[in-house]
Amino acid sequence: MDEHVPSSASSGTASIEFMKPNCEIHSFGTEVAATPVHFQVLKMENSLLIWIGSGTDPTFSDLGMALNTSYDRLPLCTRLMGAQSDMASLNLASRLTKKSQMAVYVSYNLPSDRLILPAIEKRLQEEIKAYPEKFGIV
Repeated sequence: MDEHVPSSASSGTASIEFMKPNCEIHSFGTEVAATPVHFQVLKMENSLLIWIGSGTDPTFSDLGMALNTSYDRLPLCTRLMGAQSDMASLNLASRLTKKSQMAVYVSYNLPSDRLILPAIEKRLQEEIKAYPEKFGIV
């Protein structure tokens, strides 16, 4: 396939440059308390989107994000979608932003259970340690 494809325009000739995509998807899963848990990681140029949910009922009902600023050593966090009382996605996004030094979006679509959440975060940290390039951590 040509890298430059000429196309006509009113004032002359224009060209379209095809670029290699900057996004990568990484999927993995685990079972926590007899519940199948799936992870989808979308690594973009300067950010990550991590979806965590059930394999039997996949939803996208929660989204939190965190990013570093030059004004504070703690990441700035905000909820973009979901219940204000549920802090699971914001806490995960904040910790991952500190580690990766990039903006991190987390969609946590499971019940916030004190027993399940640490096991899910542990599995996520194991995957980051095993495949840091999939998370943009070098």
